[in-house]
Amino acid sequence: MMTDKISHRARWLSYLAMTCFLVLPLGALALLATGGVNEDALRAHYAGLSLPEQLGTTPVLIWAGVEATKMALLLWVIWCLRTWLVACAQGEVFAATTARLIRRMGIGLLTLAGVSVIDHTIVVAALTWGNPAGQRSLAVGFGSSELFLFLTAGLVALFGWIQAEAARISAENEAFV
Repeated sequence: MMTDKISHRARWLSYLAMTCFLVLPLGALALLATGGVNEDALRAHYAGLSLPEQLGTTPVLIWAGVEATKMALLLWVIWCLRTWLVACAQGEVFAATTARLIRRMGIGLLTLAGVSVIDHTIVVAALTWGNPAGQRSLAVGFGSSELFLFLTAGLVALFGWIQAEAARISAENEAFV
């Protein structure tokens, strides 16, 4: 009975994860295609900085590369989550493969947290590089979002190790039967 509930919920959550996997990049592409992300939007977002008159192509490409990296990492984590949920829906809750997927999610979240700490620094340096010497900025930010992401990554990685141990014990118990 409990296995049916887990399977049913995991299946529905896998649909939600797949929806996020598809909608996030489509939304980003729609923003880019409709002009929702342009030089004015960058200036508004980084309003506290002294930006040069013309940003140029390179700083905007660096910003886009940083954002694309974060999106790719997030999509990879969502894909691992979806794959794990599909495996759980098929009854593979305590399998070695599902434990590996959880550990991959933890590694992906940890990498995303690390990128989230340095992304603002890279973007600010790139956007202000065109300023005269002495007016360039270098900003490092670490807030509650990054802290929460690091803690979540650690928790997911720990859960992956626990799942690996549970899978080992489950396989050992099945060998006795």
